[in-house]
Amino acid sequence: MSSAQNTDAVPGPRALHFVEKALMAVAVVSILAICAIIFSGVVTRAVFNWSLPDAEIIVRDLMIAAVVLPLAYVTAARAHISVDVFVNLMPKAMMPWINLLGSLIGFLVLLPIAYGGWTAFNAAWSDGSYFYGEFDLPEWPGKFAFFLGYVVFVLRLLFLVISDLLTLFRPARPETNMKNKG
Repeated sequence: MSSAQNTDAVPGPRALHFVEKALMAVAVVSILAICAIIFSGVVTRAVFNWSLPDAEIIVRDLMIAAVVLPLAYVTAARAHISVDVFVNLMPKAMMPWINLLGSLIGFLVLLPIAYGGWTAFNAAWSDGSYFYGEFDLPEWPGKFAFFLGYVVFVLRLLFLVISDLLTLFRPARPETNMKNKG
């Protein structure tokens, strides 16, 4: 979604839109950190013949943040990659129904994924699980990023379902022709 797009056009509370933008910023920082870690790992391996400790673990958790956290932001703009071969052949009157179907199916499919993210995060947090390595890094940050990303994603889809339902069943406003008003 471009910064020029009006935030009022995005269904749902402004707080959710703010959270989506913040998670997008965290994802961008995660990508930059991944680049820095991989670059420095290659340089230290080539120049000093040693590698950065636990770099694979850190990059793996940052990749989760980079992929999952911006999902709600992209969904708010309905900017997912899609194949519109059959949709483009349908009449324009079907688009609100197709949007509702996509939002509803996405919402229902993602509920168990978000719940699975919660159970994984809760288990890692309560058990104090950590990765074996030089730093003994905890497992919970990556699992929390996954859970948080999917919870916000599910919330965005819920607001899209509500918005799509309102679009379908809201009475159409009569259009007035300004030229005829004389």
